[in-house]
Amino acid sequence: MAHRSVPCPATAMAVPLAGIFTGLAAGAVNAHMAGLAAVDARREERASQVLFHQLQDAISAAHDWADYAKKLIAENERLKAENGRLKEVAAQRRGVIERMRQVAA
Repeated sequence: MAHRSVPCPATAMAVPLAGIFTGLAAGAVNAHMAGLAAVDARREERASQVLFHQLQDAISAAHDWADYAKKLIAENERLKAENGRLKEVAAQRRGVIERMRQVAA
């Protein structure tokens, strides 16, 4: 093989091109990783929003059930008072009936 007096142009360009392609590849990898990180961040943000709305719905439902329970408690107390009143009326009527039986006998 004969020695060349002029260096090979392909060899002269190989090192700078390798550096350029290495830089481009590193940039592409960094951009891809940044894109994946952005997708993950967006997914976490969406999941956080969904959980926030679910929590708000649960809180609202809990308040509704608490209001309903308070109404039921008030109604129960009213019915207990009515039941007590009716027991007193029934006892009075039984007393009247017993007195009428004793008079009739």
